[in-house]
Amino acid sequence: MAPTFAEAQRRHPLSRVALAQVGLGHILAEARSCADGLATAFDGVWPIICGHSNGALLALALADEGCASRLVLMAPVPPPSIGSGVPLWVQKAFFTLSFGLGWQTGAIRIDSGRRLDPDPPSPEAAHTLLPDSGRVLAEALGLRPGGWLDPVPPLECDCTIITGENDRIVPAGTAAAIAARFAADLHVIRGAGHWFPAEARHANRLADLILAPAAERPSVEPADAGRVR
Repeated sequence: MAPTFAEAQRRHPLSRVALAQVGLGHILAEARSCADGLATAFDGVWPIICGHSNGALLALALADEGCASRLVLMAPVPPPSIGSGVPLWVQKAFFTLSFGLGWQTGAIRIDSGRRLDPDPPSPEAAHTLLPDSGRVLAEALGLRPGGWLDPVPPLECDCTIITGENDRIVPAGTAAAIAARFAADLHVIRGAGHWFPAEARHANRLADLILAPAAERPSVEPADAGRVR
């Protein structure tokens, strides 16, 4: 199941106005409701929760609440306790150059041609992207260590982290730091950038990593690069 959170606001003709009301709490509430619904439908068994990029922060929060049977973080934005290593003012300046003035209070187009992103989505991935909330991005930038969306290990469930070898938004080293903090299984996908979950060439590989229990996977996987357990 791949739900689109805040879908009505994202698809609204006046999405800039509608998305301005959507924050991290709104999306987390929708995600929690979705997890609850799946657990109810499957006799109380919590789902495997997968989160990509900023979605990894929400997935971590749900796992911390005990709403996941297993956690899969893909190209995960680091929680505040780890941080990106890039000063906040640099990040804000980058987003202003990429999305224009007022990006914090409106809709942003991730697939916009004016992006200065060093790792932009491929045409295949861009085709799947809807407008996003600038408020969500601004709130994610403002998170502080020890606060909201910064769970203290250990997690309530096992965790797998999947990162792209060529990701220039969340480098493999950052993903490794997240894996170390949460005692997670780490896999690096060769030739993949930040947007690999939306690319068909990685679909079978991702399905295998998501569905196969960590204990049953081989200790060395030829398709991976980097540290693998």
